[in-house]
Amino acid sequence: MDARDGDRELKVVLEGQYKTAYELLEDAVAVGLTPIVIGPPGVGKSLLVRKFARDTGRAFHEVFFDELLRPSYLIGTFNPAIVLQRGYCAEAFEKGPLITTMEEGGVFLAQELNRASEFCQNSLLEPLEERSYYIPRIGRVHADERFVFIATANPAELAGTHRFSEALRDRLRVWIPLTYPDRETELKIIRVNCEPLTLAEDVLEKIYNVVEMARKEKELEMSVSIRAGIAIARLSARHLSKHGSIGNDDIAAYARSVILGAARGKKWLDLEKTLDDVIRGAMRAYG
Repeated sequence: MDARDGDRELKVVLEGQYKTAYELLEDAVAVGLTPIVIGPPGVGKSLLVRKFARDTGRAFHEVFFDELLRPSYLIGTFNPAIVLQRGYCAEAFEKGPLITTMEEGGVFLAQELNRASEFCQNSLLEPLEERSYYIPRIGRVHADERFVFIATANPAELAGTHRFSEALRDRLRVWIPLTYPDRETELKIIRVNCEPLTLAEDVLEKIYNVVEMARKEKELEMSVSIRAGIAIARLSARHLSKHGSIGNDDIAAYARSVILGAARGKKWLDLEKTLDDVIRGAMRAYG
């Protein structure tokens, strides 16, 4: 299955933790339980949900939650111009993505749900528990039987996250953890997402070493995602197709450009030096 990543498509590799997570996602939905996928940014949480939506033939809608998001965006609002002309009628109500997905019987993905305020979190209780929502002046909207609500969340230690309200936590029944994949799986993910271009195994190993060491570097506040490895590999493969060869300096230059935008340093002025040290160390470690 493919999921959009800019102008290219990312291929999902259903192996290891991803196979386990996908099967648990299927099982949760099949028995009517609400799943939430937990993990750091860039481990493939949303890709897994998109794959599920496509595999089951459901429409897919997603909303990125933050503390500024209000329930009215999810549910919908009345169009003032139509209200003036026709009053508070169904035609005057402009449905939000949650109500739209409920009626379509699609998959609604609540991205980074633990960044939402408690006020916004609590607006989801009725759709999750009753599979319906009461809209004043319109009446109760009932979800299609195929409607699925799935959430993702980042680890609590990341900045900008909130605790889930007890009421919402009680309705998120199945918790599916994801972390960075093992070496073999991540290398396969990078490899298949370079196609139709190819890279030698030693080049892929060097790219993985850079990504892995960047994740372990304490001076970098944000872990480097799988997408970073894919981006470095794509640039390296492009270089190889143009020039016929690629050296360590070329790989290092691409890695520096990609990771510079993907990670933050505790001291911004030292970030470039930290990255250079990480990349040199990764190259030396590979030999």
